[in-house]
Amino acid sequence: MKNILMIWDIDGTLINSRGCGRKAMEEAFCSIFGIEKAFNDINMAGRLDAIILKDALYKHGIVDVDMTLFFDTYCNILENILMKKDYIKILPGIEKILESGSEYHNFFHALGTGNIEKGARIKLKAYDLNKYFPVGGFGDEELERWQIIHKAVESAQAFHNITYDKENIYVIGDTPRDIECAKILGVKSIAVATGSHSLEELMEHLPDYLFESFEDTEKFFCIFK
Repeated sequence: MKNILMIWDIDGTLINSRGCGRKAMEEAFCSIFGIEKAFNDINMAGRLDAIILKDALYKHGIVDVDMTLFFDTYCNILENILMKKDYIKILPGIEKILESGSEYHNFFHALGTGNIEKGARIKLKAYDLNKYFPVGGFGDEELERWQIIHKAVESAQAFHNITYDKENIYVIGDTPRDIECAKILGVKSIAVATGSHSLEELMEHLPDYLFESFEDTEKFFCIFK
């Protein structure tokens, strides 16, 4: 029986967060620095929170920042936004995929996200999804995204005491960056067009597998047969 490791992005892949992360970051930035819409023209898709913040600080000429204070403020605001459970939506097929086992394989899940870990856990709490992801790689540090995915693999291997074969590791996400990470690490990519990139845009980056959505869960699990 094969051990399959799926490394999941969050925004646009597991959930439609409807811009709650950007909204919370903007409110936190305004609260601390008095600058509104500080993240205008800053691309967030598939990028790490620590680097997104660094870009905003550079754009506005701000130095010597207490990153912990900023992200604590951000998480408090994010929690307040997400007190309304209907602010975010879980994407089609996700719950069924996470709940499903297989008679042929052992499935294990980890997060591989640009969100800082505390922010990621807040976003997933609304639908009780954290229970599926005991470990992951997160955007708390200024690293390349592929390094975050590599950390997720290492964390999963240590947590489960399993060494996963590269052909059984799948990076799942909605941006070209997720596909690129899989290629750099020599693992497989599953791209899904439920986020900010169309099917055609993702296809240009040659993922191993490409889905319009994960609503057809039988089709999804055919990958592993």
